[in-house]
Amino acid sequence: MTVPVRFAANVAWLFADRPWVDRFAAAADAGFARVEFPWPDDPPATADAVRGAGLGVALLNMTAGDLGAGERGWPNDADRVDEWRDGFRQALELAAAVGCRTVNVLAGNDTGAASLARQLTCLEETLRWALPVAADAGVTLVTELLNRRENPDYLLATLDDAAPLLERLGPMGWKLQLDTHHLGLTVDDVPSAIRSAAGHIGHVQVADVPGRHEPGTGSLDWPAIGAALRDARYAGPIGLEYQPLTGVVDGRWLTG
Repeated sequence: MTVPVRFAANVAWLFADRPWVDRFAAAADAGFARVEFPWPDDPPATADAVRGAGLGVALLNMTAGDLGAGERGWPNDADRVDEWRDGFRQALELAAAVGCRTVNVLAGNDTGAASLARQLTCLEETLRWALPVAADAGVTLVTELLNRRENPDYLLATLDDAAPLLERLGPMGWKLQLDTHHLGLTVDDVPSAIRSAAGHIGHVQVADVPGRHEPGTGSLDWPAIGAALRDARYAGPIGLEYQPLTGVVDGRWLTG
């Protein structure tokens, strides 16, 4: 199978029938040159598996807690700043070990322990600390927008939510991670949202809506999404973060 070189297999979703460390070789065998993944339970073993498979890493997520239980990181929690910074440093170490240039840090859920304004201030202060550290390591820091249907307490769900931070932190190198699944559950016009984010897109992930399966299995307009990515001049990697129905990787929608 020929896989478009820009596509990165998200091994949390693809090849999920295999043990974690075996998924990287499976991705390489399937024709992928790059992968992406959330924070692993065993970073050294993961790094060995990536290198052993001869893969690049387009994106990794720093630790964000128990995702299955609904945790989405804690850069907004003033009581856990030191813990967050330690986790971020570990992410940069793993990024260096696997040659990854982009790290995703989730914005966190509303803790209920402080005002929303105070949590957003804490998030901004945390990112202000992290951005130059990431830049020194040659890493771009991105934050994913997550839909509130599935993540009701998440701080940054929309472009409007992120706009004030982008105005202040964009010049420092902070960018957004856009996932078509989350966008499709948040806005009526995904291509327009992509165009609105032009210049601020640091990474893209794709999945259709509903069902979070591969492009072409749901209701999203994939030729229009491909055109929007071109209009936004996003030429970076595209992560395949979906539960596959057919097992086919088809990149025709991307080029139109």
